[in-house]
Amino acid sequence: MVEIKFNVQKVRQTLAQNGIEFYSYAQIDSTNSQAKRMAHQLATLTHPIVLVANHQTNGYGRLDRSFYSPEDDGLYISFLIPVSQNDFNPGLLTTMTAVASLETLEQFFSVKLQIKWVNDLIYRKRKVGGILAEAVTDATTHKVTGVVIGIGVNLTTQKFPEEISQIAVALSNQVPNKDETEFIRAFVDNFFHHLTTYQTADFMTTYRKHSSVIGHRVRVQFQTKVVTGTVLDVADNGALVVQTDRTILHMTSGEIIHVRPIESV
Repeated sequence: MVEIKFNVQKVRQTLAQNGIEFYSYAQIDSTNSQAKRMAHQLATLTHPIVLVANHQTNGYGRLDRSFYSPEDDGLYISFLIPVSQNDFNPGLLTTMTAVASLETLEQFFSVKLQIKWVNDLIYRKRKVGGILAEAVTDATTHKVTGVVIGIGVNLTTQKFPEEISQIAVALSNQVPNKDETEFIRAFVDNFFHHLTTYQTADFMTTYRKHSSVIGHRVRVQFQTKVVTGTVLDVADNGALVVQTDRTILHMTSGEIIHVRPIESV
């Protein structure tokens, strides 16, 4: 087992210069869960908070699905960001996070990744990471006051549980040659770099370039329905543009449950 190590104090000092708090845990149930607990304990969320764990005992993704998070083998990180009801776009925030994560991972691990709409990072046609955004609301007003964006990536995981062994993959069986401290700092820095302008969708060209579904036939689970069609594009608001037999749909939520290439005529 290869441990991912970094200088916690160096990362904390760097982020503190930009008004960002940083917490590191040897083990925790979930960085997203901890971030939400922190948000609810604060009277007012005034600045960003970043949480990183070496091991999650109850990591989770969309629909409360378990995210396998063994010690020493992955990147498990959450960003707690103050937002207001008017400047929060969950679709763009998730797509931006996918691009920011992909850029840093490709840089430090020398791999080529793809993005499966809306929140999966794909390597060699298998899932290597996932993203989950969760709103934080005020208990009294029920207004959105913050958002937690969690990212889990299989960096060097070699053995997966049987139920995901055919669909999950790790980026490498070795720690990258570059300093892991610089990797963590670069990962966080790139996220905040994109966050400042994410509402402009200036990252969407990169997102489309790395899409694993544009131009493919898909089945999308949307609530109780399944939509089948061809993905034409991912719109600037993060919506999946699907050509069905009858119409063109712009889907802002749902889950792609099957992807296959278009058959040539």
